[in-house]
Amino acid sequence: MTSISETLFDTYGDSLMQEYAPYDEAEILAALDRMSMPQDMQIQVCDLLSSRYLRWGTAAFAIGLRLGLSLMQDCSGRRPRI
Repeated sequence: MTSISETLFDTYGDSLMQEYAPYDEAEILAALDRMSMPQDMQIQVCDLLSSRYLRWGTAAFAIGLRLGLSLMQDCSGRRPRI
C-alpha cells in the first residue's frame, strides 16, 4: 500500500474498522482458553489473528479507495467513449 493510502487508512479506515468490526482480543483469548492450548501458543495465535485483521483491513481499504476514486472519475464525464 502506498504511503498516502496508509495515511488515509490511519486517519479514516482504522476508526471505521474499530466501530463496525472491532478486534476483541479478550474474546479471542477466552475462546483459546477453552481449547486447552499452552499460554505461549495462545499468544502466538492471537498475534497472528491480529496481524491478519490489520493486513486484510488495510488491503480492503486500499481496494475500496481505488474503486471509489475510479468511480468518481467515471462520473465526472471523463470516461472513454465507445
